[in-house]
Amino acid sequence: MSNSTNTAADVTEEILQIERDIMVAIKNKDAATLEPMLGDDFIYRTHFGAEADKGEFLKSIGSFPVEILEIRGEELKVNVYGETAVLTGVQVAEARAPEAKAEESAVAFTDIFVRRDGRWLMVLAYGVELPSEPDRNANC
Repeated sequence: MSNSTNTAADVTEEILQIERDIMVAIKNKDAATLEPMLGDDFIYRTHFGAEADKGEFLKSIGSFPVEILEIRGEELKVNVYGETAVLTGVQVAEARAPEAKAEESAVAFTDIFVRRDGRWLMVLAYGVELPSEPDRNANC
């Protein structure tokens, strides 16, 4: 599916499938599966300015101190600009620390993909932790 005659719908589905594969790899703490989906120049950035390069990001994935019970994307939208694709959405995860109850978190994110040598690679991920449900409802 990586030839230059792909329609926007084809590219959108390809990016959404890569994102699903990325989320499965993160849930399984499988840095080896995740590694080829990231460009060598990959950067993970948070809203408070922290950054991790590809190696640091993969190391953090493999050493998460919590069990990820579920991870999914919601409100996913893909925009394609030639050899660049931008995916936005909300990542919802349920995780449990050792001997603790499960907690849900939500992160608004933007992932940038670039097509290199016929393959889509994620080169930038930006995430902003959203308030928990009770916090979001407190101002109502």
